[in-house]
Amino acid sequence: MTQDPTPRRKRLMRVALGLSLALNVMILGALGGAMWRHGGPGPHGGGDLPGLRSYASPYVQALPPEARRGLHGKMRASGKAHHLDRDARRALYDEMLAALRAEPFEADVAAAVLAAQGDAAASVQQVAHEAWLAEVSAMDTAARKDYADKLQERLEAGPPRKKAKRENKPER
Repeated sequence: MTQDPTPRRKRLMRVALGLSLALNVMILGALGGAMWRHGGPGPHGGGDLPGLRSYASPYVQALPPEARRGLHGKMRASGKAHHLDRDARRALYDEMLAALRAEPFEADVAAAVLAAQGDAAASVQQVAHEAWLAEVSAMDTAARKDYADKLQERLEAGPPRKKAKRENKPER
């Protein structure tokens, strides 16, 4: 026979589950906030090598919100971009993992995977460049100068932590 839990035990179990959930949410929030603030792992956060995101972000972020929406809409509508879906990207990574583990290592197989990934990235980048250029070309002179001012502000502001490090860094 099983014993039915008492109302007090039910209440304690609910409180314990609620506290556990709250603790998990706090931990995830702290991790997410740290990644948001510091850029997270990888080439676009904390490293010396700039990623595509750090290269393209100021151009997009300086656009007015309606122009940003237009840019994203043009990219989605373009059939020219060879944008790989998640399964196709995962398949390429799986191919690379297999190539790296193969004995003997065949550099041409790894090179083919890199080429496929590079072609897909270059295609998406080309569509993004064309969409951005169309947005900027459609601006009148005053709007384009205002955009240039906003872009310059974004570039000069940079990440606050990195800017402070640059200013306090002794000259070599």
